Amino acid sequence: MLDDLPDLKTIAARVQHTNVSPAATRDDIALLCDQALEHGFDGVMVQPCWIGFCRTRLASASVKVCSAMAYPMGGSLTRSKRAELRDILSEGAQEVDFMANIGFLASGDGAAFEDEVASLVQAAGTVPLKIMLELGALPRQHWEQAVQSAEAAGVAYVKNSSGWGEGGKATVEIVTFLRQTARRARVKASGGIRTAADARAILAAGADLIGTSAGPAIMAGAEGKGAY
Repeated sequence: MLDDLPDLKTIAARVQHTNVSPAATRDDIALLCDQALEHGFDGVMVQPCWIGFCRTRLASASVKVCSAMAYPMGGSLTRSKRAELRDILSEGAQEVDFMANIGFLASGDGAAFEDEVASLVQAAGTVPLKIMLELGALPRQHWEQAVQSAEAAGVAYVKNSSGWGEGGKATVEIVTFLRQTARRARVKASGGIRTAADARAILAAGADLIGTSAGPAIMAGAEGKGAY
């Protein structure tokens, strides 16, 4: 029913406004922060080099500063990921989305996958970690194991995709799968969410958060053209 659909203010509170482009400029990130403030977004998602800048610009606001780690491939050594996580946390990131090594799962080595994730969760302490599962690049038979192993390792959120590369777009089917499979972890959806209709459908399917670069367009009722 139409009355059950979230209004734009409710959608905004679930949006993590994103610019993780390698070519993003300081002005681009300043605009990202200003748009998050204007629309009341949950947070901004940026590359690690911009965390300090965002913390300063958003110092008096409730908008969270979030960062992407081991991005965009996920194949860094576990000790390298832990070192990067340490640096990201020291910069002041309040949430961290990290790339999983899905090659471990695809190789049949679920133990290595889970061990790495658990190591990162332990290193993060109280800071919420969101795992980018890149389901679009992972054979379907490994999806359930990916979610269950991530949950067992203690992540705060399971996420369908980084929104870049082979991770694929957020769809109602994929978000429904994540919501039904995850028993404890929350769900973040990313990739191809461009309109208010997209956002409403994804939230209705069970997403708790939305990662998108099209937040302002969603708020304006237009179709966003961002990369994420």
